[in-house]
Amino acid sequence: MLIYNSCMKLYIFIILIGCIFTSVLAVSIGVRVYSLSDGVILLSILFSLLVLIIIDAVVAIFVRIFPKKWVNPFNKIYTVHKWESKFYVKLGIRKWKDLIPESGKMLTGFGKREVLDMKDNAYLFKFMEETVYAEVMHLLSAVLGFLVVFVNLKLWFLVGIPLAIFNFILQILPAMVQRYNRPKLMLAYRRNEKYNQSISE
Repeated sequence: MLIYNSCMKLYIFIILIGCIFTSVLAVSIGVRVYSLSDGVILLSILFSLLVLIIIDAVVAIFVRIFPKKWVNPFNKIYTVHKWESKFYVKLGIRKWKDLIPESGKMLTGFGKREVLDMKDNAYLFKFMEETVYAEVMHLLSAVLGFLVVFVNLKLWFLVGIPLAIFNFILQILPAMVQRYNRPKLMLAYRRNEKYNQSISE
């Protein structure tokens, strides 16, 4: 719980920094170029943030109603190649992956912060399935977040784009974590299958 609270504080801090950066940029340029008041610009930023939150919430609900066959971790579409795993390692994912807030336990009752039983394939499959749910949700939110540019077309470059980029970063990082973790779970799953098969023979 302490780790979760620390991660949430970090994420909230990053969001605040993003809002402050966007506000300073939009106000300093928007007042001069578009002759808009500070209040109008700040209201546009707040409304854009609300739209982003709504987009993320709708995506989360939408993904959760996917048929199970759509989130089968063994589907080729969810394959994580070796080069991709190496790329994540080069990005230093081992150092920062635990700083990413994990809301799965709060939303679904299934936590993905640690693997509780590496020998139970039913549990491992559920774990991998949850990583797929999370991955799809975050990737869709990252892309659809750019719809926020339509909130105020006059300020799309000063407000919409910066907020969409911050949202993209905050969504893509947890998606990377899911794709980094899943191959390890899949390896354990297949080892268990071979072991159980050898015993049955």
